[in-house]
Amino acid sequence: MESWRQWENFARAQELGQIGWWRMDTTRNILTWSAENYRIFGQPVGAPQTYETFLAAVHPDDRAYVHEKWIAALRGEPYDLEHRVLVDGQEKWVREKACLEFDAAGALLGGFGVTQDITDRKHAEIALQWTVRRNELLTRIAARLLQSSDVQGAVEELCADVMQFLDCQAFFNYLVAEESGRLHLNACAGIPEDRAREIEWLDYGVAICGAVARDRERIVAENVCASADPRTGLIASCGIKAYCCHPLMAQGRLMGTLSFGAKTRLAFNDDEIEVMQAVSQLVSMAMARLRMEQALLEADRRKDEFLATLAHELRNPLAPIRTGLLVLKRTGAQGPNAVRVQEMMERQVDHIVRLVDDLLEVSRIRSGKIELKRERLDLRDLMDQAIEASQQFLDANGVSLTVVRPEEPLMIDGDPVRLVQVIANLLSNAAKYTPSGGHAEIAARRVGSQAELTVADNGVGIPPDMLPHVFDLFAQVDRTLGRAQGGLGIGLALVRKLLRLHGGQVEARSDGPGKGSVFLVRLPLASAFAQGGPQREGGRSARRVLIIEDDDDVVHGLSMLLRAQGANVQTAYDGKRGVEAVQSFHPQVVFIDLGLEGMDGYEAARRIRALPEGRDAIIVALTRWGGETAREHVKKAGFDLHIAKPASMGDIERVLDFRR
Repeated sequence: MESWRQWENFARAQELGQIGWWRMDTTRNILTWSAENYRIFGQPVGAPQTYETFLAAVHPDDRAYVHEKWIAALRGEPYDLEHRVLVDGQEKWVREKACLEFDAAGALLGGFGVTQDITDRKHAEIALQWTVRRNELLTRIAARLLQSSDVQGAVEELCADVMQFLDCQAFFNYLVAEESGRLHLNACAGIPEDRAREIEWLDYGVAICGAVARDRERIVAENVCASADPRTGLIASCGIKAYCCHPLMAQGRLMGTLSFGAKTRLAFNDDEIEVMQAVSQLVSMAMARLRMEQALLEADRRKDEFLATLAHELRNPLAPIRTGLLVLKRTGAQGPNAVRVQEMMERQVDHIVRLVDDLLEVSRIRSGKIELKRERLDLRDLMDQAIEASQQFLDANGVSLTVVRPEEPLMIDGDPVRLVQVIANLLSNAAKYTPSGGHAEIAARRVGSQAELTVADNGVGIPPDMLPHVFDLFAQVDRTLGRAQGGLGIGLALVRKLLRLHGGQVEARSDGPGKGSVFLVRLPLASAFAQGGPQREGGRSARRVLIIEDDDDVVHGLSMLLRAQGANVQTAYDGKRGVEAVQSFHPQVVFIDLGLEGMDGYEAARRIRALPEGRDAIIVALTRWGGETAREHVKKAGFDLHIAKPASMGDIERVLDFRR
């Protein structure tokens, strides 16, 4: 009984350790296995085994190696190896170790050995090795892109590394061509040159790359040769069976697509797709960096050109002035020549004065000599711009912000740049004097004929004796606070001055140190709004206007112009949402960007015109091109009007006055 328990414990130990034993009788070619060995090889316990049946279970790629090691072991060499076996078509890893057995006369009987299932460990080792190689690959790519001044040119070289690593045979890199609104093939591999020329240009929505560019989402295609998806036709014609395409995005901007294809297998695994995504992100960041560097170089070039031009323009009149002075000195400033010289010198001096006036105009903001450029504005838009400008500073100081926007438009007459500066200065002040983790709030409302805007915080507060002086130049609440971003005390003084120029007021309130502060701004509403109705100037009634445009700057600028004319404005950022908005909003006027991604402007206009709610709407095309040719083109497509970006106030008035 005791021996049976010991044998049972031994069997359990084998099972837990995933280690089986075996004995090979070479004289009779009989292989004896333990129960655990049968389990490891996936065969029924007791099934007859020979050396040949064992070898048949070994992975075909490893059989020659295992046989060679066994023959060497029979000659006395160590038998200790790792190899793969196939169990029900699945690959497993085992380690085998054995020693030879001899009879009393020293004749070879065979061998005794153990088999250990090391599949989990081996997979972990392979995964670790793959991870190390992946990280090395991404590090090389990142370093190469960081050092490269020609990211687009470097794509072909780095993608060759990626293809080798992923065991794939093709890649495609399309870039957005801004001037045409299409995709242009920047680099590729794995297809003939004549085929590359055929697919050099691609429209949004066409094939997989075009669909990725349109939707800005990754597409993975498996078993392409058997796919019924029409988008896979292009890659299938190139012999590609597995495909993955990523959008190249940076700061919300589409720059192109990057895709990889395999011709020898039907799918990529998740780890491989993750590598492609990481490479796409690195390429996107490098392209964005290069564009920023180019923009900085361009700005620096323009600055140098400006300084060179300024020096040239100043030097040109100085030379004749010097000559004139010399002539006057020698002639004693007498005679007709002297008069002509004086007139010439006056002209040159006038020229210098005009140049200096232009330079002073740039510095008038700092000197307080500000000339307002008034427009009809919605205070809600000004709030949005100021919050956008201040958000990074608020976040850096750890101050959260709550925004309470009025539902109705609050139209005022003012300089948009200066009023945004006012609101941004108040938000900046809240960020400076509110400890990290604090809170600020910006809100606006209509009070009679005025618009009121408040910026409140729960920061350090204002002592009672400082309240009358917070708007004085160079005033600070407490210079002993040692606040690194306390500034010079100019911001609030500028707020008061700018508001006074606009006929407005600002007031500071606080219950004392540590109790926060509130800044209240009052601005007069524009005359039509002050009397209670959003009426357009000249008696034109307000109209419901929908803007379908995917460029934030265009949407913002156009919305401001329309609201300045009293329009009720809604926006949609793609064609599909625009069509849906027509059904709920019932707009009288619809502005549509022709270059929308996905559903383009032409298709959106056709669908809107087919709706009962859009049948009588005025549909306006927004394009980057002007001129009669562009107008005729969009007119034939069914649009009522055409406007070239950026729209002017005259364009807006023309649209709002238009009747079908």
